[in-house]
Amino acid sequence: MKEKIKVFVNGEEIEIYQGMQVKHALISYDYGVYKKCLEGEYIVINEDGFEIGLEGALNENAKIYTKRRE
Repeated sequence: MKEKIKVFVNGEEIEIYQGMQVKHALISYDYGVYKKCLEGEYIVINEDGFEIGLEGALNENAKIYTKRRE
């Protein structure tokens, strides 16, 4: 089993340890964006457009995006 996986946050490749969550990928990507998600200003969506939580699991090559809450 691989120790690290790659995921994509807003199109940028991020390498995280297997078992880490959405919040960990966001922190690696940009702590400011993570804080805005934590405060509810931004939401996280998956590649199908569904909102996912910060505690969500990530798989190899997962694609997540942040956007301003409407």
